[in-house]
Amino acid sequence: MTLRFCHKCKTLQRPRKKDGKIIFDCSKCGFSEVIDEKDHVITSEKMKKPEKRGKGSVEDKDVFATYEHVCEKCGYDKAEVIDMGIFYSDEDNLILLKCGKCGWSERIGRKVS
Repeated sequence: MTLRFCHKCKTLQRPRKKDGKIIFDCSKCGFSEVIDEKDHVITSEKMKKPEKRGKGSVEDKDVFATYEHVCEKCGYDKAEVIDMGIFYSDEDNLILLKCGKCGWSERIGRKVS
């Protein structure tokens, strides 16, 4: 819907239809303006839904999963290596293997007992 402002007091005018014409009335000062519907007034607009990209196995599997590792949860044989870095200077790096199919993450490296 087109918005218009009053030429006298600069407040927002409210539109209404009457006999095939659109009338913009100002509630503050009483100024009104008549416009034909042919004069580029858009009353509604539809928004398009975004298109989905990619279908099938591309969405189901992680493209970064190139490391040979069998998942404990689903048995898929590829994983993504994620290096989380170190938290303190005397620790080893935290390295995770994320399954390319189900997303299950396993920690590798030194076992803490």
